[in-house]
Amino acid sequence: MSDALMTRNLDSLGRIVIPIEIRRRLGINKDTPMEFFTTEDAIIMCRVSNVSCLLCGETKQLIQHKESYVCIYCANSLKGSPILEAQLPPATEDIQNTSDAQMINLLLDLMKQYPGASMKTYARLLKISRTYVYFLKKRLEE
Repeated sequence: MSDALMTRNLDSLGRIVIPIEIRRRLGINKDTPMEFFTTEDAIIMCRVSNVSCLLCGETKQLIQHKESYVCIYCANSLKGSPILEAQLPPATEDIQNTSDAQMINLLLDLMKQYPGASMKTYARLLKISRTYVYFLKKRLEE
């Protein structure tokens, strides 16, 4: 299916129906949790994924490997090529009090350490949504 233009109007309560073709294509069902994020001229919506580390159950700072996820700390404890302590991202436990500028700096650091990583990986390492990573990258381009 191509990315054809589809328009829908908001109803009186501000709701909009996502066309069935899009929902089927993206696997969005009736009770699928969604997250919203706004930029200056757009609303970005994506499905919330509830994934956790295969080894310890942690839900933060995950790295995807095939169909599973491992947190960076469990990955570091595995044999092979461990991630050096200095390369581990800083703790961002108090993410609500972190400014956009600080998050951009954290993202830049991760982009230097993991230059080929996807936005999804950066989001997992920073414990933020992919849409927020998108927003931060847009701010970097400005």
